[in-house]
Amino acid sequence: MRITVIGSTSPTGLEVLRNGIARGDELVAFTRRPNVLKSFQGITKIVTGDGIHLSDLQHAINGSEGVIAIVGGKANVAAVIQNVIQAMQEAKVRRLVFVSSYLLEAKRPWPTVPVARWIFRRDLAELREAENVIRSCGLNWTIYRPTQLNDKPATGDWRIKERGNDFKSGPYQISRADLAAALLDAVTKDANDRGIYNVTWGM
Repeated sequence: MRITVIGSTSPTGLEVLRNGIARGDELVAFTRRPNVLKSFQGITKIVTGDGIHLSDLQHAINGSEGVIAIVGGKANVAAVIQNVIQAMQEAKVRRLVFVSSYLLEAKRPWPTVPVARWIFRRDLAELREAENVIRSCGLNWTIYRPTQLNDKPATGDWRIKERGNDFKSGPYQISRADLAAALLDAVTKDANDRGIYNVTWGM
């Protein structure tokens, strides 16, 4: 499958590239920092650009079958996602997987979640707006809300629950490598999902 990875040089994006290459997927890496990918072998195409510019995304998405979007930091997330959606619609690409955050609606573990939600409130507001943009589009989308991310090795074991269902027990974290595998599993599904899911490590 040919997959465009938006945010491919973020820590999670790099894990998506590693995992996708190992699976044999055709990967288009969209990034503002192409030098980070010099050591990577097996990437089908590297597109340098900024998600604020629609034309850059059009170049990256045209010809792909699915998109994984990992957009955060200081980016105008909702504006970038709106451009991603427009580029996908123009290219007739239907499958979108977006990475959000467990903190948006979770209540457990207490008091960690409410404290973290306050600290990251501005970033979370961006993610919430981006989710709203995605939910109003006509694409076949899935939103994953991971718990705390770490850089530990992949375990191959994670739990997924529909939005509104907190994890009743820990660990309230997941490695970026395992999240990457979950994202790739999701983007290859043909079903018209349109679901929002919490994801964390298995017991």
